[in-house]
Amino acid sequence: MSDSPPRGTDRISILRAFNRTVTERIGVLEDHYLDRGRSLALDRLLWEIGRDGADVRELRARLDLDSGYLSRLLRSLETEGLVETVASGDDSRVRRAVPTPAGRAEIDVLDDRSDELADAILSPLTESQQQELVDAASTVQRLFTASAVEVGEADPDSVEGRFAIGEYFAVLAERFDVTFDPAVTRPTPGDSMRPPAGRFLLATLKGVPVGCVGVKLHHDGVGEIKRLWVARQVRGTGLGRRLLNAIEDVARDAEATVVRLDTNRNLTEAIRLYRTAGYTEIPAFNDEPYAHHWFEKHLTHGRAGFLGLGLMGSIMARRLVGAGVPLTVWNRSDAALRDLESAGAVAAPTPADVFAASDTVIMMLRNEQAIDAVIRDDTGAIGSFVAGRTLVNMGTIAPEASRRLDEDIRAAGGTYVEAPVSGSRVPAQNGELLAMIAGPEDAVSRVRPLMTPLCAQVTPCGEVPGALTMKLSVNVFLVSLLTGLAESFHFGREHGVDLAVLRQILDAGQMSSPISRVKTDKLVRADMSAQASVADGAANAGLILGAARAAGIATPVIDVCAQLFADGVARGDGHLDAIAVIETMSDLNAQA
Repeated sequence: MSDSPPRGTDRISILRAFNRTVTERIGVLEDHYLDRGRSLALDRLLWEIGRDGADVRELRARLDLDSGYLSRLLRSLETEGLVETVASGDDSRVRRAVPTPAGRAEIDVLDDRSDELADAILSPLTESQQQELVDAASTVQRLFTASAVEVGEADPDSVEGRFAIGEYFAVLAERFDVTFDPAVTRPTPGDSMRPPAGRFLLATLKGVPVGCVGVKLHHDGVGEIKRLWVARQVRGTGLGRRLLNAIEDVARDAEATVVRLDTNRNLTEAIRLYRTAGYTEIPAFNDEPYAHHWFEKHLTHGRAGFLGLGLMGSIMARRLVGAGVPLTVWNRSDAALRDLESAGAVAAPTPADVFAASDTVIMMLRNEQAIDAVIRDDTGAIGSFVAGRTLVNMGTIAPEASRRLDEDIRAAGGTYVEAPVSGSRVPAQNGELLAMIAGPEDAVSRVRPLMTPLCAQVTPCGEVPGALTMKLSVNVFLVSLLTGLAESFHFGREHGVDLAVLRQILDAGQMSSPISRVKTDKLVRADMSAQASVADGAANAGLILGAARAAGIATPVIDVCAQLFADGVARGDGHLDAIAVIETMSDLNAQA
């Protein structure tokens, strides 16, 4: 497994290879699918018609088939005596495909043969492999469904628009702990979500509405988001976030600078979505009788800067550029700078130039010394260029060092926010980092929109150094987990156990997690290319120890971990993945 997920043409080739494997394994390439003398297309159509029949236009929408091609398929089934095409009800213009007795019998055979094929695919696999395949199939089905959903502008008073809004009201009636009456809620007429007063977006899957959202555009630059609905059958596909992002883009294009919304306490999934999408809770801005929470998000990123284009920083900066954030960047090495410049960022010759061009500057620098080298002069004073700027430290440094930075930056006329992130290269590339954020409330509110392209979750942690203290608390578990996992494989390897089997057991058990599964794979393959390195483990363990000693806290587990990682760096493994601490453990065998 590579450290980073495939991109561009690599992703396309992997998906094409997947398509070839699946089509071959399930028999799509055979002229006679399931040995029934027909192609897969004909068998699938017969199965979709079902025992009770189906309207032809419904089949066309469900299978996304051209009218002419569907007609030819139906004629083939009619010729075989498996279906008849008749008028649907009293409307002779609507045609319905109905199975004959032979067709119903054939559907039963297809069901049996399909079960046998599925069993033939699963039976050679172990129990854990079967579960892995079933889980992967569920994921593929969910993502294929997500990619098939289309989102576009629509009229809220169209048939489809009224249907979607009606479904939205039905969800409210189902979820509220009081009786919901559409006549009591604040009115949002169709005209208020139709240009120029607003916009309305409709999500459809095979022509059927499965989601919607609208925005009312007020004259003061505020967009009020309304009617966010996602159908039950597509929940879990990310459509809610997709619709929210799309309506924010619509509001931004209409020159709105902030969006607001209200919601009910029972809509917990929606509340979680808003909070993780960079919305902050504010006092009530309307008299909506069913609302308990009011949220706001600033859409203008302003001018942003980025200092430090290392392993994580370059990925994060690229995501900001991809999200349309005007970004000025600086880095010590020229190669990373040129790479970001080619992606659309503006390269600055010095850190001072980044501050001159930016309102908010993100720092993703390795440690306190690297930060000092960038923003302090030879006397140790903070540069005057920070005045009037917000500095966001997304790296991990000692909480006390962060507290000093906060004091010194404020004294120099700037504002300091700490927002360390949990996650390595893969979550960074996917915009799925977890951020902890601390600082003045108004500054945190301004900064949060910049976190949206980077993070799946942003958790407020009060004042500085609350976020970094929280990050080190998280890292206590992370460092201990990686060390324990390495020792598990060290113990097994020295006893001659099959490491692939050890991995299967660990991955299938309750202790399994996304990071443990990545690391067990690397351990089985002896792949020590770095995601987070041994040197990173040593640095983080050192920060934990420093903070613990200053507070008089005992850390017996981290004491051992810190020594192991320090020894790993000393033996020359600092550049390897943190899991390479297994080799340091092997060195200790002679002392056992």
